[in-house]
Parts: sequence; structure tokens; C-alpha cells
Amino acid sequence: MEEKSKRDNYWETLLLLIVGSAMLIFTSVYFIQIFSTQYGVGAGAILQSNADSTNVTQNLQFLSTQLSVINQYVLESYLALILALLLSLLAVVIYTLRTNRYDDGNRRYLSMHTTVTVVYIILFAIIYSSFIHSTLSIMIYLGFFGMLICLITDIYLEYSMRIASTKKVGARNITINPDTPYTNIQNLRSKLFSNLKGNIRIVDKHFNSDAIGNLHRLIGGDLDGVDSINVITSGSMIDSRFGDDYRDLMRELGNHNVSFEVTVMSEGDAGAQHERFVFDDVNAFKIPPLNIIHKKSEHITRINLQEARKRFEHLSQSATKIDNFLQRQGKGAQ
Repeated sequence: MEEKSKRDNYWETLLLLIVGSAMLIFTSVYFIQIFSTQYGVGAGAILQSNADSTNVTQNLQFLSTQLSVINQYVLESYLALILALLLSLLAVVIYTLRTNRYDDGNRRYLSMHTTVTVVYIILFAIIYSSFIHSTLSIMIYLGFFGMLICLITDIYLEYSMRIASTKKVGARNITINPDTPYTNIQNLRSKLFSNLKGNIRIVDKHFNSDAIGNLHRLIGGDLDGVDSINVITSGSMIDSRFGDDYRDLMRELGNHNVSFEVTVMSEGDAGAQHERFVFDDVNAFKIPPLNIIHKKSEHITRINLQEARKRFEHLSQSATKIDNFLQRQGKGAQ
């Protein structure tokens, strides 16, 4: 529950980032309106003076002599609007990628948002220092609050992501000894599978009914922080018990708000896919077949997360959902 609460807070923080970015849009539009009005009034005073050969009144004298400077402020305000729109777009993109919060792409978008926020604050300071006002408008306060929200939120998210990236699951000390299958399951569960969070993906063309049982033993009691489990297997591993075991585990995981899905890779992919691996939003590991993961002598090793994700997505494109696969098998048997 603690991990789920953290994810909920993360999503709420991203919504706050969107709100803060939107505030800056309104403030930028307000700057454009004010400076454009000042420019228009000053230019109009000059035109009227030239038309009737009268002197510009003292109240309008300043504006009429500062037209080039005010025009510069208008352009700067337009630049501020562009930056604010970019901040809002980045905030929305980060929110859409919220389920993979530690993904490298998501972190890059957050770094971009932080950089643009700093640039906006500098530009805001330049514009505000030249702002002619007697009383502060609520739109100016909106800008102050928006910048404060964006800056604090960006720093907080950057800090939390850096902390999380330093807490990667270690697997150097996980060695599977065929003589101690029970101990192997306990070590794999405590040192690896209990630390996988978010969206868990598994590629294992030997994933069968026995693998379902081992998967339950490995993750059954450690579902806090897990959103989904997706497995890609091969058709040759689908035995007569698989459908019932799969549905039983899917319903059980569903009671904990964890989605469970199995897909069957194409025959061509099954022939070429020999490596088995598991990954979440932060870590990726090469593993033995799950049906004998506690009995095969092997070391668990870390692999590149982006390559694992790319391979999973490639296999998914031509994979068949298990329900459709079982239905085809049933029809074939008839």
C-alpha cells in the first residue's frame, strides 16, 4: 500500500506541474495585453499630436517616447508565452508517461521542463523589472505562484528520480544451486522479484503451467507497488492445464488491482528468441526459464533496460493473446 500511495502522490504532483505551467500561460498573455495597450496608447498620442499640432500630455509623454522599448517588451512577452506553452506541453507529456516514471525518456522530458522553467523565470524577471504598474494585478501573482509551483515540483521530481535510480536492485549475489531449490525460491523472491515494481514484463518462451506456479511463489505476497504483469511465451508451452491456471492467477491478482496478461509469440519469433528476461520500470535481468528457475544452475545478471523493453515491444507486435490462442486450439481440436 505504501508503494501505491507513493505512485498516487506522484500522479498528483504531475497534475500540479500541469496547473503551474498553465498559470504561466495566463500571465504571459496578460503581459502581452498590457504592453500592447501601452504601445497603442503611446503611438496614438503621437499620431494625434502630429494631426492637430498639439503637445502630448504629460501623462502620455513617457509612453510616446518609449515606443521602441515597449515594442521590445511585447516581443519578450510573446517569447514568454511560447515558453509557457512549451512548459504545459512538456508537463502533459510527462503525465502521459507517468506509469513509467523512471523511464529515460520521461526523465529527459522532466529535465527539459526544469531547464525551460529556469529560462522562463529569468525572462519573467526581465519583463517584470520594466513593468509599469501602480498596483499588482492578480495575473502577476498568478505568475509568481506558477513559477514557484513549477520550480519546486521540478526540483522535487528530479531529486526523487535521482534517488530512485541509485536504488537499483542488485543481483550479483543471486546464485541458483540445483541442490537447494527451496532456498533458491526464497532468495529469488527476497532479492529480486519482491523489488520489481510498477509494470513487470517477462519474456520466457518456456513459460508453462509450472512457470505460473513458480511466478506465484515468487511474487504472490509482494504485490504492493505492482501495477501489471505481462508475460510473452511460446505456443509449444501451452499445455492442457495452462488455461485454468492462467485464469485462476489472473483473478487472484485482479483482487489486488494487478492486471495479468499472457501472450504467445509467433513461431518465427519463438525460434529466434532464446534469452529469457524480466524487467520493470527501472531494472532488467536475464533469468533462467521460470518453470525451472529454482532448479537450474545459473547466475542472475543485469541487462540493458532499454534493449529489454525494445525486444519486448517487438515480440508483442506479432504476439497473440492467450485467450485467442486457446480458442484457436479448441477449434482445431474440434
